[in-house]
Amino acid sequence: MKKLLGIALLLMLILSLAAQNAQKEALDSLENAKGLITKGDLMKAQEELNYAQAKISEIMAEDLLKHIPEKPKDFTFESKEASSLGQAGAIIGSANSVAAMGHYSKGEATFDLSITMGGAVGQAGNLMSGLAAMFGGMATGTSQVRVKGYTGTLDYDRENNSGSLTISVGTKLSVIVSGEDVKSPEDLKALAEQVDLALLEKSF
Repeated sequence: MKKLLGIALLLMLILSLAAQNAQKEALDSLENAKGLITKGDLMKAQEELNYAQAKISEIMAEDLLKHIPEKPKDFTFESKEASSLGQAGAIIGSANSVAAMGHYSKGEATFDLSITMGGAVGQAGNLMSGLAAMFGGMATGTSQVRVKGYTGTLDYDRENNSGSLTISVGTKLSVIVSGEDVKSPEDLKALAEQVDLALLEKSF
């Protein structure tokens, strides 16, 4: 038990140091960009600004990770990770979008819970909810649900026991729960409910 606690504390320290390093790199790049702009070297200044933005996205991705539930009721937590698309995300219209994902299981069922922010990826929840409202849930197995006061689009395939739940959290964020071998669509909603959606929206 003490060994596990020590490992957990070490991981927390590593994450803290990584965040501090990313913050320093972002600030250094902003200072470099300022000097380059003064010199009239705008191309290199732009590179520095892009790098600073990428570092800021990394910090935000780690902040998102804090909202991934690690002790969900009735589910087994497997792992979690954060990612940032940076400028490379511009290819799919999601420049500087960030995401955090958690992996879970319940019996034979497996679940992925992602929180995304920024670009086309972060706005996916708003798009899905809008389409569902427009067509009144005409698609088979698709319906709108409420999760802790937020609107979500539930898509469940009873033949394959799989589905997804996409929830809009404000205008910038979306929470998406997807699952395989899911016995009931209520399991998707139950996992989503373990995210503090109000705190998530307030935090960003």
